[in-house]
Amino acid sequence: MPSEKTKPRSIDEYLEGVKTGQRPALETLRKTIRAVAPKAEECISYGLAAFRLKGRPLVAFGATANHCAFYPMSSNTVRAFQKQLKDFETSKGTIRFSIHKPLPTTLVKKLVKARMTENGGNTTSTRAVNKPAKAGLKDDVQSVLTALKRLSNARIREEMSPRYGIVTNNAFGVRMRDLQQVARRLGRNHALALALWETGNYEARIVAGFVAEPDRVTPALMDRWCRDFDNWGVCDTVCFKLFDRTPHAFVKVVHWASWPGEFQKRAGFALLACLALHDKRADNKAFVRCLPLIETAATDERNFVKKGVSWALRAIGRRDIELNAAAVKVALRSVASPQVAARWVGNDALRDLTSPAVTRRLASPRPG
Repeated sequence: MPSEKTKPRSIDEYLEGVKTGQRPALETLRKTIRAVAPKAEECISYGLAAFRLKGRPLVAFGATANHCAFYPMSSNTVRAFQKQLKDFETSKGTIRFSIHKPLPTTLVKKLVKARMTENGGNTTSTRAVNKPAKAGLKDDVQSVLTALKRLSNARIREEMSPRYGIVTNNAFGVRMRDLQQVARRLGRNHALALALWETGNYEARIVAGFVAEPDRVTPALMDRWCRDFDNWGVCDTVCFKLFDRTPHAFVKVVHWASWPGEFQKRAGFALLACLALHDKRADNKAFVRCLPLIETAATDERNFVKKGVSWALRAIGRRDIELNAAAVKVALRSVASPQVAARWVGNDALRDLTSPAVTRRLASPRPG
């Protein structure tokens, strides 16, 4: 893996930094890519050895301590070649392989040609490639911003703060369903997500949360994005659609619960709520360990913190009967608190967790 102390400026420098055993496999990849796309420009993109064609990202490759990886930079391409890639570990936009079982050269050629087709290159092959995004919605930052601006509505932008409590100075005013449609057309694209985030634009950051690849989200990236949260819309969307799918989520719940910023602290509890809603493999102990965090933060008077705390408590209490009982106890103690915020959190959670609808659902045996 390349040294973090000296960031590589070229693919040659990148390869000098990887393990000796990994270098031949990556050199072969490089040669194959060059043979298929001789006009592609070599570069370093987000720390990876990458290629651009006509100014647009084409493919990339890299190495970690445990494996090598080829990045078609497109979930569509990986999805289209699923059968040929059945012997390799894949995720959206990423194909992992070992030096003992490298990607076949013929397959790499097909993948690169598919990406050239998807990017509007010169190759005429269209097999195994999904339909490209609609015109004007390419996977580069400026095209995405242009598409978002085209979807903007002045009334929506004007209502963001007074009606929805989303305060931001950098927004177009685009409906959520339109943002979701843009993200669906783009597919997972981690490099694009990172670039969209850096624009600081509200809608671009929402789309970044949709298209980033969970398995490439590091704890450092989570902290960096969390520090940038300045409204509940981006905070909750990123937690709901991205952060709760990472293996670092529970650690970040504990970490962010103590951060002083309103939206940073909210992120800890929004993420906990999302885990309670989505993580079916987590056992009850993981959530019980988080209840003291909820009880402590319930005294925070800030609007978006206390609402996030209540959301987390209610989501945990809705998972099953055991957690419902534990959550109700926390809510009752909060109701008895001398703190106004804690009483609000307790009452808000109790109304939901003791409602007939929730009680009936939890009492009904689940299928299977």
